Amino acid sequence: MASMEVDNIAKLMKSDVSYNIVLNRASENGEDVKGIMSYEDALNFVRDELEKKSKSKKVLNPDDLNGLKDKEMYRKRMQQYKEEISSIIALEGIRVAGYEHEHKPEDRTTEDLIRDIAADFVGFSVLEEAMEDPGVTDIFVMSYELIYVEKYGKNEKYQRKFHSKRQYKDFVDRIMRDGGTDLNKGEKKIVDFEVFGNRGNAIIDTVATKGITLTIRKHSENPVRLQDIIRQNVMSQNIADFIGTLIEGEVNLIYGGITGSGKTTTLRAMIDHYVPKLNKRILCLEDTPELFLKNEHTVELKTVHSNKKEESVTMETLILTALRMKPKYIVVGEVRGVEAEAAVEGMETGHSTIFSMHGGTVWNIINRLVTKYLMSMPSLGIEVVERIIGSAVDYVAIQDDVPGIGRRVTSIHEVSYDFDKRTVKATPIIEYSFETGKWDWFSAASAEKTRTMLRRGVSLDRVKEIQSLDYLKAQEQKCEAAYEASKK
Repeated sequence: MASMEVDNIAKLMKSDVSYNIVLNRASENGEDVKGIMSYEDALNFVRDELEKKSKSKKVLNPDDLNGLKDKEMYRKRMQQYKEEISSIIALEGIRVAGYEHEHKPEDRTTEDLIRDIAADFVGFSVLEEAMEDPGVTDIFVMSYELIYVEKYGKNEKYQRKFHSKRQYKDFVDRIMRDGGTDLNKGEKKIVDFEVFGNRGNAIIDTVATKGITLTIRKHSENPVRLQDIIRQNVMSQNIADFIGTLIEGEVNLIYGGITGSGKTTTLRAMIDHYVPKLNKRILCLEDTPELFLKNEHTVELKTVHSNKKEESVTMETLILTALRMKPKYIVVGEVRGVEAEAAVEGMETGHSTIFSMHGGTVWNIINRLVTKYLMSMPSLGIEVVERIIGSAVDYVAIQDDVPGIGRRVTSIHEVSYDFDKRTVKATPIIEYSFETGKWDWFSAASAEKTRTMLRRGVSLDRVKEIQSLDYLKAQEQKCEAAYEASKK
């Protein structure tokens, strides 16, 4: 008896003949049908069926989803596709290698197959499970068959991989389109993108030696609250209240840290907790929307990237525009380049400016800020720029992600300029002790900084508290005791 292999079935399926008819014909001819398809054959078959339905307007064509970014719409489309795919699989009796759980307990289920195919059309393909896992914050694809994720702060190998290089390439191409861009061998060999609220970076295989590399940083739909941060011991309640007073007093604050330290998460939680109580106006400026602040009186602006200069809107332009919109706070998602000069100008004009910046120490932050400022204003000279920055910045907080310990605010410094010594001065307020696992307080807020806070509405009683080192140390001891009690 002749045997009909899956490859032959796949060839016949390219016609308008259904999967079941192909198998029936083979069976009638006395052939031994091995009717288990490969995943890619099943994917192509279902795609063809969906395209047929799309012509009769019964379902959306998988290729007609460019620009789909809204998460709610994304969920609706995923559900729609699952229903249509489920119908096709049931009607055609499709069986797929690796999804034979009823016959092979170690295999994935038909429900998994439906979800996987839907994810290939409108979701994140084999990465869908990682995207749905609340513990996963970052996804790193080194090649189609080597994937890592960061889960609860630790790197671990992902249990799944793409079925082939082609499937991976098709997936990358699709999410590039969804993000309004593409990856090519011309000007876009390295691409930053945003899709469904998640930030990503893709590098073409002519640059990445193992093949196209992809990094996705997930956006949490349930933002971490300040109380979550305190419970995780990222900072104490005392430190949170100190920073909260700085925010209420409309000082200029830089929240720094290395990549993955959680600085954006903490900054968002701090602003969300303290600013809504003050009923003040925020101008939030970002490259990729990430903060999504809860304060109702917030204007959110984002940059526009284009190869045509006249169509671009840079972060520098947004900051200068914000200065004319009467903000109480200018919150910049991240300062990376020449926009540093505009951000510092905002600080100098009396608008409270808060932004994040990459850097592991207060001096990393200051040195980077000086360098970025000089990129925009090279004629000023380093001494002038240091004087401007030292006079404009009030406080720098640093957060780190310490292996074996977790995320911690490791330091807060008060920044000023020493006109006698002609140098920037950074006075330590707190530092995290790796020996004791506690925070040490070295200084209180200075009279110079608290005068500004008084002018911005902070009560005299609260100012006296943050000016008292004894008070701050006593409060920290109470927080330490409360934290230890919570662990019992």
